[in-house]
Amino acid sequence: MRIYFLTREPDVCQLLADKFTAPDNEIKIFPIITKLFQTVFDEGILPDILFLDFLYFQSDAYDFYSILKKKNKLFPVVHYNHPFPIASKRKYFWSFNLQKTGYFKDLSKIEPLLSIMENALQDPQIAPYVSGIQQPQPYKSSDLRYIEPLKASEIAFYTERFDNVITDKINSKQKEYISPSTSNFLNLNSADKRFTNDFRSRNHLSHKISVLFTYLYSKRNSHVTLDELKNVLSKDAKPESPNGIRLAIYRLRSILKEDVKTHFEILNYDYGYSLVENETSLK
Repeated sequence: MRIYFLTREPDVCQLLADKFTAPDNEIKIFPIITKLFQTVFDEGILPDILFLDFLYFQSDAYDFYSILKKKNKLFPVVHYNHPFPIASKRKYFWSFNLQKTGYFKDLSKIEPLLSIMENALQDPQIAPYVSGIQQPQPYKSSDLRYIEPLKASEIAFYTERFDNVITDKINSKQKEYISPSTSNFLNLNSADKRFTNDFRSRNHLSHKISVLFTYLYSKRNSHVTLDELKNVLSKDAKPESPNGIRLAIYRLRSILKEDVKTHFEILNYDYGYSLVENETSLK
């Protein structure tokens, strides 16, 4: 089996890779994405599975499969350090996500690899060093408000909602670009449309992140409230929660930092945000 890793932490991944040591296994660890693309796209050496660092290439902010489809090079991709809270159910979670893509129906070939990874991430000699999967340490302070954990019924509700969202995405033929209704709502001029579409295409944005950036860009240098963003992001989908908006803002910030052609940053205000041009770009 050919097993690839794409990670920001090659030394830690080597600990995981050692668990896959077998005569028939070929393992490669890529700390740089261009090296991976060179091997896969230029040399045509595809893996049986790619274990992807969740913080290197976040699934909600980037559509990794869209890149593979353009090159007609599809293979299973698993975020090995996705912060899924139940360690003993990670294999189920990964299999669920792979099947929901619609690309992989028979996972019998890679199921043993998923089991090995699930067990490796529970190894006390390895788990503390893998980012993204650790449970938080208890912290008590009179200055912090205690929030009750989710009940089983609430977890079931959000799990069902997650399932429905993924199913709708698979069945939908909608392309990953801003819909005409959203464009009209934002009243974008032709220059703004070109700029935002280039940014979306260059960074392989999901529909949600694309709409968020486009709206903030249309209101750049102005204060945009959470309620305002909720109304915008809920137009083409289910009602958006404040936490969902904050997470989307976090992911968009990461993308803006990495995009050398776009000199913008997102500032926090009371109950809102503002997209402004980065001061370093003005010097």
